[in-house]
Amino acid sequence: MKPLTETKLCNTNPCPAYWSAGEWSTCSKSCGGGQQSRLIQCVQKRAFQREEVVAHSLCPVSTPPQVQMCNSQDCPPEWSPGPWSQCSKTCGRGLKKRDVYCKSTGSPKVKILPESMCSRDHRPESQQTCVLGRCPKNDRLQWVISSWSECSASCGPGVQRRELKCGEKSIHGKLLTFPQRRCRNLKKPNTKLEEPCNKGACPSQTLYNMVSGWYSSPWQQCTVTCGGGVQTRSVQCLRQGRPASGCLPHQKPAVLRACNTNFCPVPMKRDDPSCVDFFTWCHLVPQHGVCNHKFYGKQCCKSCTKKN
Repeated sequence: MKPLTETKLCNTNPCPAYWSAGEWSTCSKSCGGGQQSRLIQCVQKRAFQREEVVAHSLCPVSTPPQVQMCNSQDCPPEWSPGPWSQCSKTCGRGLKKRDVYCKSTGSPKVKILPESMCSRDHRPESQQTCVLGRCPKNDRLQWVISSWSECSASCGPGVQRRELKCGEKSIHGKLLTFPQRRCRNLKKPNTKLEEPCNKGACPSQTLYNMVSGWYSSPWQQCTVTCGGGVQTRSVQCLRQGRPASGCLPHQKPAVLRACNTNFCPVPMKRDDPSCVDFFTWCHLVPQHGVCNHKFYGKQCCKSCTKKN
């Protein structure tokens, strides 16, 4: 008689737990070194059940990597603008500037590259006009007329001129001059700036041969370009082109005169060329108040010494 077929359970012990790794996520950066991660779980299959997540302690000690580096190739060079400087003027139209560098943004270090490696079409502006507010009206501004110049001819008909300047008198009584556009809202005085002059008839050739007279050379260049200087010239008593006596002392023309009496502009303070920022994040150092730290103060000198 044929024996009956019998089904019997076997290998009912749970399978060993193992690590199950999910798909890698999208890289956090397209270039320059990013990261991607994946889900790692410890799973186990029990008899007549699906795989289920169990405690990590049941899996092997060696865990598969959960994070890895990706897209480590260098990014193409790009423009990196720094922070804007303060406006050059506290009122009216001024200028603000910033540094613009061509940089590599690849890992591990940022490098400053020649500007030719970055696209010139998309270079950010390095300076802009700025207006912090309208300047208050200056009631001391006025049109000032200079004194007449000497006659352009030492004898016979000539021309003398004078200038119309925009200026204001300081508290010490000195006149400060400005570009004429500063007085554009003030009415110009209706006055002559040029008129004829005549110091007398020129001596005739016959008289020149017989009578001594004062003869002056052209004025030399002014000793300074601003702040008040001196011009000189030689004056001689001549007869027939030779030194002589007999000229009247009170008629002797001046040998010195003042020139370039306008005030010199205030010199611009030049930055110390060795005081520079070595990191792109240096503008954050003064914001966090760590400029007094020896390392940050030295490596971010430019940002730490910039006026707020």
